[in-house]
Amino acid sequence: MVPLIKTENLKVIYNRGKDNEFTALNGVDIEIYPQEYIILFGPSGCGKSTFLYAILGLQAPSEGKIFIGGREMTVFTPEEKSQMQSDFYGIIFQSFNLIYSLNVMDNVALPQTFVNIPFKKRRESALELLRRFGLETRVKSMAGNLSGGQQQRVAICRALINNPKVLLADEPVGNLDSESADVVMLALQDINRKDKKTIILVTHDHRYLPFADRVYYFKDAKIERVVKNRKTGIQETERAKGEIETTNEFERVANVHSHMGMEQLKAWIFTEYLTEELTVFQRERFEDAMKRILAGAVSQHEFYEYLDRPYSEGGVGLYAPTALKYSLRVGRILKATRELQEIKKETGEKKREHALEILRKNLLDYDCAHGECKLNRPKVEQAMLDRVFGKINMRDLNTFFIKPPAEGGLGLHPSLASSLAERLEIILAQLM
Repeated sequence: MVPLIKTENLKVIYNRGKDNEFTALNGVDIEIYPQEYIILFGPSGCGKSTFLYAILGLQAPSEGKIFIGGREMTVFTPEEKSQMQSDFYGIIFQSFNLIYSLNVMDNVALPQTFVNIPFKKRRESALELLRRFGLETRVKSMAGNLSGGQQQRVAICRALINNPKVLLADEPVGNLDSESADVVMLALQDINRKDKKTIILVTHDHRYLPFADRVYYFKDAKIERVVKNRKTGIQETERAKGEIETTNEFERVANVHSHMGMEQLKAWIFTEYLTEELTVFQRERFEDAMKRILAGAVSQHEFYEYLDRPYSEGGVGLYAPTALKYSLRVGRILKATRELQEIKKETGEKKREHALEILRKNLLDYDCAHGECKLNRPKVEQAMLDRVFGKINMRDLNTFFIKPPAEGGLGLHPSLASSLAERLEIILAQLM
């Protein structure tokens, strides 16, 4: 089978030959086939988005070749390249890129005005897509009056209006709360499975890796490795009642990162949770330090000293207050993990009360000291206990926190809900 998209030794070098020369892509070989769901994964600045611009024809290669449908892109006429960008690809951006002076209907129908589709036909096509994504009641709403999740669904409709073969999604849920992000990610999965569209998604969030058929790991402008998922989509597993189990989410990530040993995987997840703002090189050293503290090879103070030590002297090179912040957070989470580990053999109400005491001390007393969480404290505690004992998964916990009380949830602010759920997952992951 001929790949839909193929690159050979693709290089993109900015300011070549100048003092500020920068290599954005360095010898990238990729083959993407019809109906695949591909994720390009890695930290900011590693070359993922540049790859999208290159296969779109918006960024000329410095070296190497790009093939679209078996044809090398350099032989495309300007008209063929323009048609490829409007018909072959649909594009979804992190920032939505809607036109806020237009209503929802006109935003979705807009791409068809450039391919001479009659007015009535393009509005019919737009309405059909809006119905599919639950937005038919908002056709006359101005785009800026919609929630972030709704805006991104409008953007998906717009990307699909010309029936492209490939959907490109560049950090499509980066600006959304977790519940809206789930809706968008499931919509993309549906498009891949039911519409048989090829999906190429750029992300730095490991939680979405299980959606892909294959994951290309980018690092320092190169592909570090390619991982084929053994399972795709979201698979749920039942948990035995009364037992402290680790997370379905952890297992999903473990399936994707099957090349990693258990201790390396724990350190990687912990590092991903804490260090989005660090450079690639700092993250590597941070992860190495995390492996050592998880293995008990260094103390919390030694961990702090390594984070604080200048990069030129072999440390991570953080400012002292930042190093202290990370050290204290890691210490609290590991303490909670040890305490939960100790109650595995307990039974009945004693086990429940002991687990609740650990959650209060390490998660709830600070976050629920005031406001919305304080009012719902008993329900928050019960939901967290249900998660600890495997009665619900992380997704259900987060949804319960965010969903309005009228719909059976607690109505917590998404940032608070995510903070509670994510820290609990990190604690549980260390129990593996």
